[in-house]
Amino acid sequence: MRNYVVNTNEFSFWYGNFQALKDLTFNISAYKITALIGPSGCGKSTFLKCLNRINERGGEVSHDGSIQVFGHDIYHPTVALSELRRQVGMVFQKPNPLPLSIYENVIFGARTHMRKVTSKELDQMVETSLKRVGLWDDLKDQLGRSALTLSLEKQQRLCIARLLPLKPKLLLLDEPCSALDPAGIEAIETLIRDLKKDFSILIVTHSMSQAKRVSDETIFMYMGELVEMGPTKELFETPTQPRTAAYIEGRFG
Repeated sequence: MRNYVVNTNEFSFWYGNFQALKDLTFNISAYKITALIGPSGCGKSTFLKCLNRINERGGEVSHDGSIQVFGHDIYHPTVALSELRRQVGMVFQKPNPLPLSIYENVIFGARTHMRKVTSKELDQMVETSLKRVGLWDDLKDQLGRSALTLSLEKQQRLCIARLLPLKPKLLLLDEPCSALDPAGIEAIETLIRDLKKDFSILIVTHSMSQAKRVSDETIFMYMGELVEMGPTKELFETPTQPRTAAYIEGRFG
């Protein structure tokens, strides 16, 4: 039986009176990389932010339908947002390291969410997390250095490392390569593919080539609606919907 981390059922979402998402129904597979593609303003980032409910920070919002993450309704009244956001980590379009040391960036979430963590445990978290994102060898002797002095690519790696001590199950990546040069894009894409071994990953991207390179499955959205979803290779080579074909071929968007 196929294993899903997200089950979306007739889910709609509004910012005030504006309906950003319309009756979305689909499932997202575990330990896969799923790409969300579509024109600007089609609802990709909105859906991503629904999964850890971070878009509720921006003002009046409402929803209908349901989203289950790991089998739990994330809009149920008993849901603790801090625990949801611990399990569903997010990396944004522009790297956003804290104005702290590299060390303090990595353990920031652990200090916030975990009680009675020893210095030795924190040290181990830093080493393990930085090794996981390929930064340990470069930075192990510079842990007191400001994270803001790192290159953009290393800052983005650090932002991913910052999530790992909390042991999230789902990683949300919102255009994580948009601020990077080609070498940085290649490095982050390599990291994303490696992380799939341990995490389920949902990535928003405007880049058709990136979606084809890194993802196993692709969701195409337009005007807040699901148009088509399927294995990436099939969706790009033999789309079933005319709007999907038109978008992939560059006829709009």
